[in-house]
Amino acid sequence: MPNKNGVGKKSPSTSKSSNNNKRREPEFRYEEKTAVHGGKTKYEEKTVVHGGKTKNVVAKKVPSKASVIVDKKASTTETTVPITVKKSLLSISTAYDRTVTEEKEKEKPKKKEKEKWSGEEASIKFVKSLGSINLKDEYDEIQKLPVQTERCKMWQSHSSRNRHNDSKCYDHNRIIVQMCKDDYINGSKINVPHFTPSIYLVQLPKMDSVDAVEEFWRVVFHEQCQTVHIIARPEELTNPAIDKLFCQESGAWLYANGFFVNTRKVEKKENAKADMFVVELLPEGCSNAVMCSVYLHTYWKPLFGPDRFGAQIRAAHQIAKNENGNSPTVIASVNGSGRNAALLTLAVVEDQLTRGKEPKISEIVRTIREQRPQSVDSYIQYVSLYMATNWLIKTKLPSGHEVVSKIKKFNEKATRSLPGSMMKTPTEEL
Repeated sequence: MPNKNGVGKKSPSTSKSSNNNKRREPEFRYEEKTAVHGGKTKYEEKTVVHGGKTKNVVAKKVPSKASVIVDKKASTTETTVPITVKKSLLSISTAYDRTVTEEKEKEKPKKKEKEKWSGEEASIKFVKSLGSINLKDEYDEIQKLPVQTERCKMWQSHSSRNRHNDSKCYDHNRIIVQMCKDDYINGSKINVPHFTPSIYLVQLPKMDSVDAVEEFWRVVFHEQCQTVHIIARPEELTNPAIDKLFCQESGAWLYANGFFVNTRKVEKKENAKADMFVVELLPEGCSNAVMCSVYLHTYWKPLFGPDRFGAQIRAAHQIAKNENGNSPTVIASVNGSGRNAALLTLAVVEDQLTRGKEPKISEIVRTIREQRPQSVDSYIQYVSLYMATNWLIKTKLPSGHEVVSKIKKFNEKATRSLPGSMMKTPTEEL
């Protein structure tokens, strides 16, 4: 307390100290007691003496000697990181790894999901209707369609130019040859309702007649046909062979009454698939040539189904796709109304399925027969159309689809109804 003179008393403890103006800190004295239980240090109690007063602090765990040694060793090899920092580093690392993983997933090319086929529903309806179909009865009804011979006058007057007497062509839709000695060829223009491509079904000309060869190529040239499908086995065309119609080697050419037929390119296919030839056509005195692709199908015997469905389906798909616009497609066979009409039927089937319409094979064949007599000229060919359609549907639908078993059951039943033929063991590879 200050005195009356306003001078305070000095602290006795600071009289001899150099820092006698500073406040002295209170003295503390610790008394430690360690509790030992079972040879292990469990906790430590501290007694604090402050200003003559005793105060106990909360006991804390005291490490054992062994743990102290381990901690000392660990402290020499690694730096202690606060827990909060460790968590932050861990979260940053995890976020980084996640980002890198996501970026890698983006860079990976994604597998294209198989798009649903537009003809799936129509094909399922087609397969489900197979159980109620009697193929033999259907074909017998088609066979009852009469051939109106009185409408085949041009065919009758050119009997020497026809390969077979059964393959007739009607006058109203026959193909007329331009700029030739004769305007006749055994071929018909076919019109299938709601089927866009223009199709000519043609009988292959007699190879020993130069006039017939010229007439065939004149049709292709004047109609600007960019695609020609020829269905013929090698043994069908002998003496002379098909090389009298066009050469089989690239760079080789022939003349038919001054009509230039030049084979520009040849693509031979393995496994009896259709060979492709690019043929240049140029009449004498004309400066503008027409290039057409000729596909030679040698895997299909007359009056039978094809040896393999894959090649037939590809050809049908190409015809239905109609990439050449208004350019007609020529489909020729030796007889002129069997296998070529079957190929056209399959093209119409695929077109209808793609547009979501359930195909009726009997109606398609009937429509073609009304324009080209004796089209699809055997029961085996007719059955093969159903089997090829089933094969097409099977390749389009997801594996394990419910209708696959129905397809198998129908095919087994259909083959049992056939006489001995190659259709009992068709090759289905592409």
